[in-house]
Amino acid sequence: QVEHPVTELVSKVDIVSTQFRIAEGEAIADLKPVSEGYAIEVRVNAEKAVQKGDKMEFVPTPGLIRECVLPEEDHIQLITMAAAGKQVSPFYDSLIVQIICYGKDRNDTIAKLREYLERVRITGVCTNIPLLKRVLDDKVFVDGVYDTTYLPHFLERIDFSELVKDIEDSADMHANAVDADTLKIEGSDELKVLSPSTSIFYGSSSPSEPAFVKEGDIIGVDQTLCLMEAMKMFTPLSLKQFNRSGAVLYPADQKFKVTRIMNSDGQQVNQGDLLFVVKPIKSAENAA
Repeated sequence: QVEHPVTELVSKVDIVSTQFRIAEGEAIADLKPVSEGYAIEVRVNAEKAVQKGDKMEFVPTPGLIRECVLPEEDHIQLITMAAAGKQVSPFYDSLIVQIICYGKDRNDTIAKLREYLERVRITGVCTNIPLLKRVLDDKVFVDGVYDTTYLPHFLERIDFSELVKDIEDSADMHANAVDADTLKIEGSDELKVLSPSTSIFYGSSSPSEPAFVKEGDIIGVDQTLCLMEAMKMFTPLSLKQFNRSGAVLYPADQKFKVTRIMNSDGQQVNQGDLLFVVKPIKSAENAA
């Protein structure tokens, strides 16, 4: 059972240790499980919410955890790899913390878990904690009248754009924001394109396909530059994705020449690593 801590809390049986004893010859009939209290586990993933047209997605966000506050409580069990200064790898799945909460009944456990999540702080990487809070606040979930279609229906009912903002704000991603001046290469009019996260770099969709861009290409901000792979998910990267409200790093009406490509297929890049160098070009130069 993957989530065995939930059963262990309410049955008072250490399932893993018991499996070893049974394998050594003890009888399962000797087990004396109880049914006491209620337990819920939430899985905290290093993911961010993105909206692509009318489609909602959650994509991995590996990288360096700056802060990690997971208070110790008698009614909380933690299984975690998360800690300040730890790197979330792009090679595995996005799970970083399992939080198991125990209470006297379901409503008590929901209330305790919701209050606990309010005190958890993880920055540097996005997590699904704002989504978990919304679920625990949701009347449909609290009333227990749901099935396996709950999550997609829930996402349709909430303001998804607010969830996206909340996830990025709670991760304090503004601290990772790049200032336009830092992109300028001294002594030239060229600009850096930096990796937004820890990922594996791919310059084409497959070895048999042409590269998305080549050195010397003239591109717009919507052009796919490469694929960034994290946890077996591939995300196209374009200059447009770096532009945020109040910080337009690569203007939409500007064309750019790709002057350098810094990585090869399959190479791991960390957040802030140099991916490309591009040069803004004038319309007359573009026509030439």
